[in-house]
Amino acid sequence: MMLDLLSGEPTPLTRLRMVRSKPVPFPPEPVRSGVIQLTRWSIARADAHDGRRNLWLRTLDRLGLGFDS
Repeated sequence: MMLDLLSGEPTPLTRLRMVRSKPVPFPPEPVRSGVIQLTRWSIARADAHDGRRNLWLRTLDRLGLGFDS
């Protein structure tokens, strides 16, 4: 497909909608930033409440992504 685009020859591949149009831009950064802020807030809250972890931290622990020491 890329060679067809570079040569400028119209082919069935170059007429595909996914080739002719750009995808909707969705940068991952806003999602990442929100998850990081939620995790930081949850850790601070657990520290302030005698180590009681909220649902978010318990979920991370179940997935093996926890922050317990």
